[in-house]
Amino acid sequence: MALSNRFFTWDKYAKIELVFFVCLCFIIPMMSDLEYGLYEDARELTRQQYSINVTRRIVWGFFSVIHYYLFYKLAVQQLLIRKRYLHFLLSVLLYIVLLSLYMRYVEWPAIAHMDFLPEVLVKEAKKSLASRRWILFTIHYLFLQILQMAALAYFIDYDKQQKQLQAIKQAQWESEMQQLKMQLQPHFFFNTLNNIYSLAQEQSQLTAPLVARLSELMRYVLYDTRRPGQLLKNEVRFLEDYVAIESVRYNNRIRILFDTQGIDETTVIEPLLLLPFVENAFKHGVADETGEGFVECIICLQGKELTLSVNNSIAKKAGNATHTGIGMENAAKRLALLYPDKHTLTVKETRHTYSVFLTIILN
Repeated sequence: MALSNRFFTWDKYAKIELVFFVCLCFIIPMMSDLEYGLYEDARELTRQQYSINVTRRIVWGFFSVIHYYLFYKLAVQQLLIRKRYLHFLLSVLLYIVLLSLYMRYVEWPAIAHMDFLPEVLVKEAKKSLASRRWILFTIHYLFLQILQMAALAYFIDYDKQQKQLQAIKQAQWESEMQQLKMQLQPHFFFNTLNNIYSLAQEQSQLTAPLVARLSELMRYVLYDTRRPGQLLKNEVRFLEDYVAIESVRYNNRIRILFDTQGIDETTVIEPLLLLPFVENAFKHGVADETGEGFVECIICLQGKELTLSVNNSIAKKAGNATHTGIGMENAAKRLALLYPDKHTLTVKETRHTYSVFLTIILN
């Protein structure tokens, strides 16, 4: 079965090899005869003579493609490509010997007995059989064919290596993306549960509705975001629910604005990509706010360009403490992986405000 798969696979590379050997054994020799007739001997272009030449090339090509293909598979691919150079050189010497035996005891006897061929071809075969020459072919021409087969094998091997490298990079990319998403989910749930826990301690009547909303958020995060792409409208609805939970928690202590513009029904974005920027405004911005704080979030879609603007106040007692955490670092890494050279992220921080402006060119 392994030998069968090695010789008779029918994939893209097998099709390339088929075209190569058809050109090597049939098309190029016929074109060579045509060129010879045009520039050297016009008699070769007469209907009868050219018909004989075409027949000759088809018959010779049939016998040639057999030993060429076997040598390509057994020697070039198995020895040369695998850098077993000494074994390959020995295989070339063996190939010359076996090819001589093949032509003397298989090819020429077979042609000599094909009475349906033009008489001149049968006579050529019989003449070759009668020759005392041990080698019935041109050595330098054979080496030229070997070089061409080696070039084909190296091309195919290089292409396969590139595809394998691409597959490895893709697997690494997917693994890293999965790790980043796994970091994001516990981080998000931990923060949200903390918010609900604080309300539960106060025995607030809002606890039960918030738990219901949280279950919807969890369903979205755990199930709907498994696909690599998510509709932007679903992502925006998820953010709206999150902001609604935060609004209940702060109970009108701060001013919260969430607005969207131009969101359509078909645009797709990678899931949970915008959440850390919105979450960061609440957790690191106004979590300790005792005065008149604010959070403003605006999402706008124009064509393929998505913009996210998040502005929030900084709690007075927080001073100039950093406002970036795991979520923000995670988001920056995901942006670099998902939208390389297709996004800009600007962060501005003053003593009293923190602003994030993100633009993404969506696919």
